[in-house]
Amino acid sequence: MAFGFGSVSARRIGRLLTLVVIALLAALFRAFGPLTGPATSTLLLGFLLLAAFVAGELARDVGLPRITGYLAIGLLFGPHVLRLLPQDTVEGFRLINDVALSVIALQAGGELRASHIGERLANIVTTTVLQIALILVGVTAAVFLASGLFPALAGQGGRVVLAVALIFGLVAVANSPATIIAVMTELRARGPLADTVLGVSVFKDVLVLLLIAVVIPAAIVLVEPARGFDLHQVGELSLRIGLALACGGAVGWLIGLYLEKVAAQPILFVLAVAFGIVELTEVLGLESEFYILLSMSAGFVVQNFSIQGPRFVRALEANSLPLYALFFAVAGADLDLGAIPVVWKVGIVIIVVRAALMYLSTLLGAVATGEPPVIRQHAWVGFIAQAGVTLGLATIVRDRFAEWGGDQVAAVIIAMIAVNQLVGPPLFRLALLRGGEASPDSGRLSTR
Repeated sequence: MAFGFGSVSARRIGRLLTLVVIALLAALFRAFGPLTGPATSTLLLGFLLLAAFVAGELARDVGLPRITGYLAIGLLFGPHVLRLLPQDTVEGFRLINDVALSVIALQAGGELRASHIGERLANIVTTTVLQIALILVGVTAAVFLASGLFPALAGQGGRVVLAVALIFGLVAVANSPATIIAVMTELRARGPLADTVLGVSVFKDVLVLLLIAVVIPAAIVLVEPARGFDLHQVGELSLRIGLALACGGAVGWLIGLYLEKVAAQPILFVLAVAFGIVELTEVLGLESEFYILLSMSAGFVVQNFSIQGPRFVRALEANSLPLYALFFAVAGADLDLGAIPVVWKVGIVIIVVRAALMYLSTLLGAVATGEPPVIRQHAWVGFIAQAGVTLGLATIVRDRFAEWGGDQVAAVIIAMIAVNQLVGPPLFRLALLRGGEASPDSGRLSTR
């Protein structure tokens, strides 16, 4: 037993030392190497990926999800802490990161089996509606009442305060399907709890896009009543969602056809498809959030309308580790915790109220539809993590509402994302383990 403990300790120390060596090499390269250029970005990306992989294994050693290690090392290496990755280099990773997220979204759609979702459909719909209603109203009210804690709202009128509160209510509704599928993949989780959390998360992600088209214009009207509410935006966004779903269905059919007729190098083909999806959204003039929806739709079609669905998901799971390391490490590098000392009070209010309402709405949905105790007790923690669409909202707020504290509102949003993204995955991992839905061999995720 003592030998085993010593072996574990030695392995952890070895991994910590490896991270130190990688950081020193990256620092030396930053100090003496070329400051710009494709070769520089490629080498820095290599440092980040290698460090993320080691940090993920270290996180797993101490009972945390790998993605917690990926996020932490990205935050540490990023432009806001050690500054081993300059901001322009992180921006340069965008396309690669988008392709990785597209593949993760393909897998999320592929995990949505119609037979399993059908069994939980009543709960998924009920819980989604309750989460949106309770969290949007509750967080809006909490921010409005606690506006004195928010420096940006000092001296502002009631309309501006309500507009900001509405935006925070919208932000609080969103969660991260990518994080959910990453934890599920690592644990090879299967069961009612995993199906419910993923189903609600994907369904809510679609509805959040519609909410953006309603809440953002409503906030603008509150501040500037003369501008009026533009219903055209809601109709236009609805058409874009329909277009993304339709294109996703067509892409899914093509993936299924390829896997059936050709079947060579399936993961390389899927990577090419993911790149094509990202480019397609650009061609169609869709916002970046829509390639996530398109990818999910494609994965769902492959799984449920093709005999190649199981093979498709297995190929993604077997090759997912580098993609998760890339996506979440870059996401961590994007997080700026510098605003927390200024806005921590209002941030704590929002995080606590959001978590409490997430628990309440999920519990009410499970009770109303007769779900088992495992869902009533544990499902809510799967919705804590935030990324993707939420980061997009921070950008929208910063760009459109600069004159009434948009920069500080965006800073609070990013701080919320950072806290929820670091806390959410370990809690969801623990819930899946307690719910008995983790596979016995989940600690050995293949990297083939």
